[in-house]
Amino acid sequence: WEAGKPFLVSDNKASLVFESSSRQNTGSELEGKIIRYKGTSLKVTPIGTEELVIVFSDGASDYRYVTGKSPDIAKSAITSLDIPMLIDLDLVKKTSDFLSGRKLWTRTKMWYTLDGEKLDGRQFVPVTVDEVQPGNMVFPLKVFITDENGRQALLFMNIKNSGIESRSFQSLFYVSDPKLRYPSILPEIWEFIRDGKVKAGMTKEECKLALGNPSDVNAGHDWNSTIEFWQYPDGKFLRFEDGLLIDSRN
Repeated sequence: WEAGKPFLVSDNKASLVFESSSRQNTGSELEGKIIRYKGTSLKVTPIGTEELVIVFSDGASDYRYVTGKSPDIAKSAITSLDIPMLIDLDLVKKTSDFLSGRKLWTRTKMWYTLDGEKLDGRQFVPVTVDEVQPGNMVFPLKVFITDENGRQALLFMNIKNSGIESRSFQSLFYVSDPKLRYPSILPEIWEFIRDGKVKAGMTKEECKLALGNPSDVNAGHDWNSTIEFWQYPDGKFLRFEDGLLIDSRN
């Protein structure tokens, strides 16, 4: 925490968690506004205890975030990532400086157009990071990439490795070619895996690479075969016999 540290307000709902020094700004349009860390103050609660208040300013008004924690605890526990709906612009720049120009391999098909619309992406393909920009209140980083065919896209990335959809760096990228870990997979099958598709004859390992882990697995035996059924949250259904995919349905 240094005086003047810049933050981007990612959503107008910030007006619900910040106290403004100006009444007319309390419910004003905050999304897109850059505010800077000014310092701290103390707030005395009705029972006489003190809570640390983090103060930001846009140059005209102050915005106070009441931490709900005592000064000693708050100073050691709260980081620039913990303030709701604020994006640490220093961290965005450092991430962009570190990743820009690097070659990585995608670990997800959750790609988006440059305008933020969903796109059919590919996993396990090489891409180059073009830059990193501020994201939104859920995913504070937008990572712009270009694949080997010149197609541009962006991936939303979180900074913390937590939550149901963490989308941390580790869940979005490999730093080396993942194909090298599976030398026995044929090129034709690898193309199916990259597209997130399966075909009859694929092994269970290959299907997991293509679709991820199933939500439900049922196994049994036929007269001469081991039968296994996989089901996915989106309704996809796979049937295996002796470890090989026999049929798949949506």
